[in-house]
Amino acid sequence: MMPGNVRPPVALLTDEDARELLARPLLSLCQEHGPTRVGKALGGVDEKTIRNARDEKSLLGVDTAANMLALDPYALDGLLNHFGRRSVAIEAKCEGDALPSLTGAVHRLVTAASPASPGGAGITDCELLGAEGEVRAAYDALGALLHRIERGRRRPANG
Repeated sequence: MMPGNVRPPVALLTDEDARELLARPLLSLCQEHGPTRVGKALGGVDEKTIRNARDEKSLLGVDTAANMLALDPYALDGLLNHFGRRSVAIEAKCEGDALPSLTGAVHRLVTAASPASPGGAGITDCELLGAEGEVRAAYDALGALLHRIERGRRRPANG
């Protein structure tokens, strides 16, 4: 943190918070793959451990929770969001201009929200799924810019 910058107070993460925030992506993974396969993919974790964590009865170890990223690159975003952060892939591309990605996503969503669209003025799940590529590209471009901002804050003032 740069001298003179004061971060606002943040509520520290509790065990209960962590259970809840990890259960959400774990539930999705279990619905898609089943708890046995998820356990194996997360490093050979017992199915019961996965089910207990999914049901918020217990908390995964740090290594197992981190391994969720191998199955879902956004699995830890709930935890990170608690502190106003999010993960961005290291290889996320940012040529310095997020505008093309953002305008693509906005165009797709505005088109989907048009009264003349299949879902009318509301965006349907189908329309949202159709916009996924553009929304993810915008998300990645903004994430890369935020990463650059954070790197810039850590640099010395004359660097």
